[in-house]
Amino acid sequence: MILEVVGSGVALALASLPLLGWRWRLDMRIVFSGSFVIGGTAGGIALLIDYLWVDLSIIFVLLTELCLIFILVFIFVAVRFYRDPERIPTETENVILSPADGKIIYVNEIEGGSSLTSTKGKRRFKLYEVMATEPPPNTAYLIGIDMNILNVHVNRSPMSGKIVLQKHIKGSFLSLRRPESETRNERVTTIVDNGQFRIVVIQIASRLVRRIVSYLKEGDMVAIGQRIGMIAFGSQVDVAIPQLDNLKITVKPGDQVRAGVSIVARHGLQECV
Repeated sequence: MILEVVGSGVALALASLPLLGWRWRLDMRIVFSGSFVIGGTAGGIALLIDYLWVDLSIIFVLLTELCLIFILVFIFVAVRFYRDPERIPTETENVILSPADGKIIYVNEIEGGSSLTSTKGKRRFKLYEVMATEPPPNTAYLIGIDMNILNVHVNRSPMSGKIVLQKHIKGSFLSLRRPESETRNERVTTIVDNGQFRIVVIQIASRLVRRIVSYLKEGDMVAIGQRIGMIAFGSQVDVAIPQLDNLKITVKPGDQVRAGVSIVARHGLQECV
């Protein structure tokens, strides 16, 4: 009886959670591992309910397990989503940090004299369409970071400086799987100026997102790695980097990064290796 109930919980989790994992763009290894844990836990709770309170039929056992699976998933996602851990940058000189937790989905080099850039869908857009504002001069790279529902969703400043522009642009809430979401979705564009150059952070909403919260405003001074805002659930953050002396991009598509800690570029007199 114990094995049958726990096994049915695991089977239900394996039948339902991988689809959610695919829609939420999660690592399927984590999804399958989590399915065993959540399904087994749901089966154990259903067994306890059956033993302590009421004798459940097999149909009610399965329905109870299914409800428990989704309750446990909701609790797990909420706990993961609302994390806001302290982050201390290990390096602060001549580096540009990731503004978001997640996976690098593209590193697009902007050709000299051109304002065109391609997105993850390989469609080409003008920079001002992506940023929803005129880009700083000499923009050289646009790096896209995909945030899934389990990532920390507090975004941080990639460098120290002054916020010279913060623009909230209303738009659609298309799935980020669609390339046109890069220019049509709601977003917040923030430009940080350190007196020598400017970095642009673009927080892009997704189908699940209905709110982008900014912690700072135009004219505020910000430290490297400081929290600048939060974007809800699955979403995307782009960072635009200008051409700098000895600039070296240190990430590539597929890399996992952490906001305020991971270095996406090095520049200046520091040796770039």
